[in-house]
Amino acid sequence: MFDKSLLSRAVESGIISAEQRDKLIAFAVSDGSVSAMGEGASAVRDEAPRFFRSFNDLFIGLGVAILGFALKYGAELVASGSQQVVFFALLGCAALFWLLAEWITGIRRINFPSIVILLFFIYFLGDGLRIGWEYYLLDGRIIQNTADTLQARGVVLISFALTAAMALYFWRFRLPFSVLMLAATIALSLLALLLYGFGPEALMPFMRWIVLALGLAIFVAAMYFDTQDPERSHRTSDHGFWLHLLAAPIITHSILWSSLQPLISNQADATSNANLMVIVVLGLFVVFSIVALVIDRRALLISSLGYAATALGYIIYKFDVEGNVALVITMLLIASLILTLGTGWYRLRRGVFALLPPSDFYQKLPPVTQKV
Repeated sequence: MFDKSLLSRAVESGIISAEQRDKLIAFAVSDGSVSAMGEGASAVRDEAPRFFRSFNDLFIGLGVAILGFALKYGAELVASGSQQVVFFALLGCAALFWLLAEWITGIRRINFPSIVILLFFIYFLGDGLRIGWEYYLLDGRIIQNTADTLQARGVVLISFALTAAMALYFWRFRLPFSVLMLAATIALSLLALLLYGFGPEALMPFMRWIVLALGLAIFVAAMYFDTQDPERSHRTSDHGFWLHLLAAPIITHSILWSSLQPLISNQADATSNANLMVIVVLGLFVVFSIVALVIDRRALLISSLGYAATALGYIIYKFDVEGNVALVITMLLIASLILTLGTGWYRLRRGVFALLPPSDFYQKLPPVTQKV
């Protein structure tokens, strides 16, 4: 079977050129192997971020992880307690992992080891900048007061430095996972800047709403990538996947933070409060499920499932069910939810769309299929 989307992904990975792809498609059309319809008419792919091509990818990723941990502990041993030596050692490790990314990510285009490389790169760079700031500008002293001006300024500058590094990393390698890290560092930079400008005491009452706004902004960015590639035949859809994976826990946590905090604080009627908590969490899970079905993103449900499991376990515990039994019942209920959504995803999606009012926006989403 001739797959145009596979050729497009090969162009993105640098395996073939766009001109070679067009020639292959033209040849397939003339040979009768594929119809002359546009690429937009090809089958829509399931939500499938590209982690592995073969077991060798996992094997290489394991080697990268072992190297990262070896360098982490090796730098501490070589430093012998000297922060200055640790600073240069960690920056050297970050540079080494960038060079490793040039080979594995830039040339070999292997996804899973590239994700591991990026995680170690951001760790070495961030920890190195932190230690350097403490050594050179704080004279090596540890400040406990987070409102300290010099320390707060350091948090802002380091977070913006990490954001710049992630932007450069994404521009250089176009690794889909780096979009998640870039969005996370941007969010942390904005939070650090707000805390530095207004102070923790003034900002804390509004923190849940700020976090919610950041989560919604990341969700909007994810939807932008999704609408650019509704058939999920290009790497753009992978960008959307990672951003949804980041946005979901931020949005869920901020909403539950606002709605459940009064119930947690009020211990007057624990059973009633526990019931209300479960209703709120499961209600939020239903909303997330509907949104996920509409945009065809299972990644959006991961965090809400975790919160649903916690809430169910809490209410069962409040009813004085034995601990092991509570765990089993919670796991059975969550498994039922997952299996219902997983096995009936396409039928449920068709049902949701049947209830929605018509809109041109749906044309930018993955089309509803007749899969079962």
